[in-house]
Amino acid sequence: MPLYEYVCSDCNIKFDKLLPVGRMNEPASCPQGHSGANRVLSMFAAVTTDAFGEAMSVGGGGCGGCGDSCACSAN
Repeated sequence: MPLYEYVCSDCNIKFDKLLPVGRMNEPASCPQGHSGANRVLSMFAAVTTDAFGEAMSVGGGGCGGCGDSCACSAN
């Protein structure tokens, strides 16, 4: 089951919620009880080793594929 991140528009608290994929668009309430929190893009990172045993980072960067429609294109 995926873990989704939300930010409450009333109190600005960021929180996570486990939901089935089919329910990812349902409204969420923050831990303070405010309704209508907005789902946000989650960032992730993983560390693995290459063929030589050197550590390397993979993943992360939540702007893959967003094209010119977000703030990432300004960088």
